[in-house]
Amino acid sequence: MQLLYSIASPARPFFRHAFQCLAAFLFFSQSALAYTLTCDLQGSFPELDKITLEPAQVKVDITSIGDHLYIRIDGPKLYNFFVNTLRTPEFEGTDLTSKTSMWVKRKNLKTMEESEIKINREPVNIKAIKDVQRYGKKLKFFVTGPCQLPPG
Repeated sequence: MQLLYSIASPARPFFRHAFQCLAAFLFFSQSALAYTLTCDLQGSFPELDKITLEPAQVKVDITSIGDHLYIRIDGPKLYNFFVNTLRTPEFEGTDLTSKTSMWVKRKNLKTMEESEIKINREPVNIKAIKDVQRYGKKLKFFVTGPCQLPPG
């Protein structure tokens, strides 16, 4: 018995390390996928024809974790968007994805403000809408434009 114990003691750190590696592999191998697009967008306020906005190049991050989609547009302040399919007491997200597009809507249940992002697959372009407070009014802000897929 003493012989078995003396053999097993030096092996414990190896097994502990192997278990930690297995746990890390299982944690990071969950169904999490991420993509990044670069898009050239033009924003507009349909209610205000005379207001013109500068176009912007933005980064679009698309993440899928389990059954939920997260889409973030990072660019100049007005061009920043974030939508997801989560449902919480404050927000209601909806996944409207189809064969031709990835489409996510998000609604703030307290303020009733909505935002949505639709990414068409062929050709790859984006259409997004969000409610904003501008010029003393609640307005719809629209953005559209083509996107480039990441290399590779």
